Amino acid sequence: MKKTKTFLYTTLIVSINIISAHATGLSIYNITDTGKTDATLFAPGVIPGATNRTAAPAFSPDGKSVYFGQSADKKDITIVASYLKDGKWSEPVAAPFSGDFHNLEPAFSPNGKYLVFASSRPKIAGGPTLEGNWGGQTYPGRGGNLWKVELTKKGWGTPELLPEIINQNSSIFSPAITADGSVYFMLPDTSGRFHIRRSQFKNGKFETPVRSSFSVDKYGDVDPAVAPDESFLIFSSGRPPALPHTADLFIVFRTPTGWSEPIDLRQAISDKVFGVEARLSPDLKTLYFSNQRNAAGITVDTDQYTWQADISKVLKEHGL
Repeated sequence: MKKTKTFLYTTLIVSINIISAHATGLSIYNITDTGKTDATLFAPGVIPGATNRTAAPAFSPDGKSVYFGQSADKKDITIVASYLKDGKWSEPVAAPFSGDFHNLEPAFSPNGKYLVFASSRPKIAGGPTLEGNWGGQTYPGRGGNLWKVELTKKGWGTPELLPEIINQNSSIFSPAITADGSVYFMLPDTSGRFHIRRSQFKNGKFETPVRSSFSVDKYGDVDPAVAPDESFLIFSSGRPPALPHTADLFIVFRTPTGWSEPIDLRQAISDKVFGVEARLSPDLKTLYFSNQRNAAGITVDTDQYTWQADISKVLKEHGL
């Protein structure tokens, strides 16, 4: 992957990486270890049979199942599921609502009753797959809209497209859901950079999305992971102090006047905590993220690994 290429959905689909590649000309970097607190591999690692290209794990509220994006053929992206039994994760199987088109970035509702994910599938059955547009380029068949699928007693239902007030164009990705049903997501602005927006769910409807206050025009921001009560949010950005053409993970906290200033988790936790596709464990104490650094500390351009790191200390320092 060239560092001048777009680092989200482009590398994830056009290239072979399951990394959020939608955004701002960013890439992932190899970093020198300094002995700070380690992050540990989640996939491929403790999940058997997972490919070397994974990202965005979404956990059920009980922590016994996880859905994530996986690519086995260096092209297509499929949402797969793994289940925890007797302390071990099972080999992933394709989710019933996935398999066709490009499906990625699943996010559970906090109550576990439904899941929202991004997909390039046609808005209307039989129509064309979505065309993505960002960074001044067009990506035929590589676009994305957000879809909702409910979990019933009989299993997963049929995915339904979220309203146009959220799916404003064909380049909508990275959903995150709050306790009241509001949705955070990312879409590109007129400059082609992605920014995070929030649509309040009120009286059974989604309201006009509002851009997050921590957004920076010059660098963009992607892949929100939010606490159900919106007490904190984690996202990726190439803003300082991230190295040039790289992505760091940042955390912001809710204050009486809005979001706090972003804190770089590479500096606050470990130099091994960097990348994209932030996700949270059900108890909110563990951060999951993806980059191209393997277990040996080597950057592998053809792979994408999912890591986990304890964020409880950072949360405690801010009263959570």
